[in-house]
Amino acid sequence: MSKIKKALAMFLIFAMVLGMGITTFAAPGNANSKVTVQNADNATLTIAQVIETDNTAVTGWKFTGGAAAAYRTAFGGAENGDDDQRIIAGLIKYVDADAVIDDSIKDNIISADADKIAAALKGLSNDMFTPFVNGSAVTSAGVYAIRATEEGYVYSPMAVYVGFGKEDTTQINAKKAPNKVDKTAEDIEKVTEINKTVTYTAKSTIPYIPETDTNKTYVFADTLSGATYNVVNGKLPVDVKVGTREPVSYSADVTENADDTSSFVLDLSDLVQNNDYANQSIVISYDVTVTDTKVGNDIQVGNDKNNPNDKYGSDHEDVYTGQIILTKTGDGGKKLKDAQFKVYKKVKNDAGKEEILFAQFDKDNKLSGWGTEDAATVIVTGEDGTVKVQGLDLGTYYFKETKAPDGYSVNTTDSDAKLELKDGKPATAIVEATASMADTKLNALPGTGGIGTTIFTIGGCLIMIIAAALFFASRRKENK
Repeated sequence: MSKIKKALAMFLIFAMVLGMGITTFAAPGNANSKVTVQNADNATLTIAQVIETDNTAVTGWKFTGGAAAAYRTAFGGAENGDDDQRIIAGLIKYVDADAVIDDSIKDNIISADADKIAAALKGLSNDMFTPFVNGSAVTSAGVYAIRATEEGYVYSPMAVYVGFGKEDTTQINAKKAPNKVDKTAEDIEKVTEINKTVTYTAKSTIPYIPETDTNKTYVFADTLSGATYNVVNGKLPVDVKVGTREPVSYSADVTENADDTSSFVLDLSDLVQNNDYANQSIVISYDVTVTDTKVGNDIQVGNDKNNPNDKYGSDHEDVYTGQIILTKTGDGGKKLKDAQFKVYKKVKNDAGKEEILFAQFDKDNKLSGWGTEDAATVIVTGEDGTVKVQGLDLGTYYFKETKAPDGYSVNTTDSDAKLELKDGKPATAIVEATASMADTKLNALPGTGGIGTTIFTIGGCLIMIIAAALFFASRRKENK
């Protein structure tokens, strides 16, 4: 009976190996065996016995009380346990079709498959598991399920068989896959400018996918809003760096979506076929051009193809631009409409000399480019005396008034505003700044038909007439 139990135990273990997809198992151990889980140095471990010896059972084994319900549900067995031996026999036959099963149940075996086994193990209650110190000993023969948790990773289910015999050490190699991906933009301040190129980088860890998985896929799915991918000859170039190797160039098709987003799926399944790169770091990078005031980017690694660890993390990254609101006022703080301006900035050229570039805007006053003053866009204050410009990077900008509202003179002192981060922290929203400018009323001039200078003209004429009269009177007197 002991030999049969050992043989059946081995069949059971191998059946679970094949059926659980990414589950890992150790070689048979011995009673009072120390269990060591490798590749789980930073993990928190728990353990639960799922199968134990039963000399009265047809197979010599039975499910533990906590595990039985999970297997009965997954395999469709009777709740009262009448089918437990048929389920265990099915597990044995799953791995070895030639295995000898007791005559009493051989014609009524409940067949096993990968989905049933995976569902059973997933259904094990957390209450079954108790803390486990790596390298500790277990003393009862049977099958033990081990779970590992670690921030940023998902561990494959692990099971170890502890058999009969002398004290020994059983080693099991943990397999883990990342459930975290870190998406970042090149600009750590998370502020950019419309029409600028932004380089996105996604960092993750290549998962281990078991040899028993027949559909090994590994993809990066990316969605973008507020920008366009920088395609070349209809394809998006993507640099992929694995571990310490040199980057390799891939390409991906870009899809334009109905919700004004665009997306691509990069298929890197070639990296997981033989697990040669498992648990190595992976970095992908690509370029986009900003088209709006805010850029949103989502990435998902994995695509529901590999069960159960079919997704390996996701992340979201936002990048923002800046906007400035200028307020135009007159006497007494009156808001003035129809004031016209051009916006410029000061930059250093390659020679280190200062240059002035004037802004060009679209119909919504979103930045569309930079150029000469003659090519600059004229922006105009509205009814509330304000005008807003958008899509700017961090820095100082100047407003030059080119035409004042009727009845006011042009202010020749340019106004300025500075877009900057608060407390030096990366932006979490559109960066805002304000500017203001006041105009002075023109001096009043006399209107047509007013008295104007007429009185002075008349007065001057009278004085000339009087002077002439006195002159001729004086001459007559002298002639007499």
